[in-house]
Amino acid sequence: MAVVDTPAAATRGDRRVVFVVAVLTIAFVGFGATLALLPDRVRDLGHGDLAVGVAAGVFPATAIAGRLVSGRLIDLIGARTALAWGIAFTAIGSGMLTLPHLGGLLGARAVQGLGDGLLYTAAAAAALELVPNERRGQALGWLSAGLWTGLSLGAAAGPLFSGLPAAGAAFAGLTAVGLVFVPLLPHGDRRADAGGAWLERHAVRPAVVVGLTNAGYSAITGFAVLLADDRFGHGNWLLTTFGLSLLVIRGGLGFVADRVPPRAGLTGAFVVLSAGLLVVAASPSLPVAMAGIVVCALGHSLPWPILVTTTIDQIGDHRRGAIIGTMSAGFDITVAMLLMAFGGVSSVAGPTSVFVAAIGLVGVAHVISRPLTLQRA
Repeated sequence: MAVVDTPAAATRGDRRVVFVVAVLTIAFVGFGATLALLPDRVRDLGHGDLAVGVAAGVFPATAIAGRLVSGRLIDLIGARTALAWGIAFTAIGSGMLTLPHLGGLLGARAVQGLGDGLLYTAAAAAALELVPNERRGQALGWLSAGLWTGLSLGAAAGPLFSGLPAAGAAFAGLTAVGLVFVPLLPHGDRRADAGGAWLERHAVRPAVVVGLTNAGYSAITGFAVLLADDRFGHGNWLLTTFGLSLLVIRGGLGFVADRVPPRAGLTGAFVVLSAGLLVVAASPSLPVAMAGIVVCALGHSLPWPILVTTTIDQIGDHRRGAIIGTMSAGFDITVAMLLMAFGGVSSVAGPTSVFVAAIGLVGVAHVISRPLTLQRA
């Protein structure tokens, strides 16, 4: 399906994006609940912070496979079928959270990750097909808003369950409801060159920048709960705050990524994200930590849409799927490595040190991004 370019088509396209957002929101409710309950579940099974990092990191590690496979699936069978597969794997993974040992927990996280990789990559490719070029960043913002709505609702609802097994069983059924929306999505065109390269080599550097920038994401989603619980409790509210902030910023201000000069926007995002991480690391109370999380969300919102859209403009729209797959795989590779590494850092020096390390990695992302040509078509 070509990018729509008439006002009427654009309107129809925007409406269809709502269905994609609905699918993501439903799936990510379960992911949010899992993140909130994961540390306690690992400890209940008799393991420590290192195992928490591994259990958190397995998810993005297997999502890498989902990103790579989804690129070809989108071309061969269409984005909406790939979305259906992603929903199914996600529901199965949530159901596996009921298994009573660490191996089962790790397996569940692996299947959830594969589902996420299939689901998000297909959703992003479909969304960018449905809107005109000048609204691509906004479309990615809508997807992120749905994603973080699900995560925040799940993080808030997680503690209401007796534990992760009970939550997993409930959210397996809820995730499967997303299949109802799949037939409402457009089929899209299938490409004749579906057997092409899985990765786009010119998108590797932007993928590395995206991954390193998400050191902040790794610190927050993997260790904000531990940091808060060690100091003042109610760590699940930091995850909820992060999700709600991203919902408001990306859903309501997604157009900023389409209008801000790309280089200035990216550099500013690095500065804001680093400042927010510093506030969280030094926070003496829950309100201060929550304020720092909001600042982190501001900085976290621009790099992905800026880098995706400028890379597509530089390489060509015909490689859209490969670019999204490469860059989202880069996200997951680095997040998996960081979560596991941060688990070791936290076990030795505590969760505060994780946030300090994340600040340094955001600085590295800035240095690596300097040679990129950030221009829009």
